[in-house]
Amino acid sequence: MRKFVTVLAIAVVSSIGTLALAAEGEAPTVKGNIEIYGRAHVSYDMIDTGAKAPADEKLYKVSSNSSRLGFKGFEDLGDGLNAVFQVELQVNLDGTQTTVVSSVTPSPVSSTTTGIDTITYRNTYAGLRHQAAGTLLFGIHDTPYKLSTGRLDLFADTIADYNSVIGNVNGTANFEIRAKDTVAFLSSSWSGISIGLSRSTTGSETNNSSAGNANLTSASVAYDVKPVYVSAAYEIHKNGYTTWDSDAFQNTGTKVGAGVTFGSTKIGAVYEKIKDDSPNSDRTRDAIYVAASHTIGKETLKVAYATADDGDNPATETGATMIAVGIDHAFSKRTTVYALYAQTKNDTNATYGLGPGGPGGAFRPAAGDDPSVVSFGINHAF
Repeated sequence: MRKFVTVLAIAVVSSIGTLALAAEGEAPTVKGNIEIYGRAHVSYDMIDTGAKAPADEKLYKVSSNSSRLGFKGFEDLGDGLNAVFQVELQVNLDGTQTTVVSSVTPSPVSSTTTGIDTITYRNTYAGLRHQAAGTLLFGIHDTPYKLSTGRLDLFADTIADYNSVIGNVNGTANFEIRAKDTVAFLSSSWSGISIGLSRSTTGSETNNSSAGNANLTSASVAYDVKPVYVSAAYEIHKNGYTTWDSDAFQNTGTKVGAGVTFGSTKIGAVYEKIKDDSPNSDRTRDAIYVAASHTIGKETLKVAYATADDGDNPATETGATMIAVGIDHAFSKRTTVYALYAQTKNDTNATYGLGPGGPGGAFRPAAGDDPSVVSFGINHAF
């Protein structure tokens, strides 16, 4: 995969033309309406696992937080229509990830170090875009469900990411996903209103379930006219779309979000209900996230709170709360350093952790443990 990235970068630059210098805060481009962009986002995380037995355990690690390299472009086809493409790659800058293996019942904590010195695909697609209608794309892309409230996550792509709770049930992030084998339509803004629709059939090539092929359907609607943003989204998984889903029962997510900006202050909130059709399921739960930020000069102060209710199973306690506070310092439009503190408190049978799913800063504790973290990071966009 590294060779692929190198060859792609050389081909883009050598065959299309020379790089055009960009102003501060803008991405560099090459001739032919192709843009090269990316993000180098690394943090030093000092994690207290909150382990109760055999002893309190601390983990210290460098984390790569959704660092990426991307190429995107378009060709004007006339009459407001463009052909568009994007190849976006996740590049992990830390090389390894320390994780905690846990179960649904309290157990001793054992840590493992997993190599993640790999390159994977982020939003990667080809499609058509019309100025008045929107974009029809085919490939790998965030679902409309995920996109609908992403802007309300004030700690996005850090170990205090709202995916510690939102899109997450008891430590497993099964919603808020980037879906493969996707056909999606993302509309333009019509007087502030936009919609998103997507369909994914990942796994259908090998799925022999009598119930039918595994699939995901996602939809959203949003209203965005400053200073107000409001969104609603719905997603349904059928026939075991992911490992968390059951072949016999479908799982659904319903989410609404709202945000408002007052000068240098931003406030946002999200309500989410994830439902498993299986009776008395721990996977059925409600969650709430609220966050606020205030910018003073080059500093931005941030605070967030999230809570997840117990699941429907009366025999287990699977609720949790998460808090986060932090400060960002903007050296420029493209470079920010930050410090944050976050903690998740779990009920007896809950395993909610810290950070988003996947490689990077994500951490999942043993059941009932209360992990916390102090994190210092630098985020450079280009």
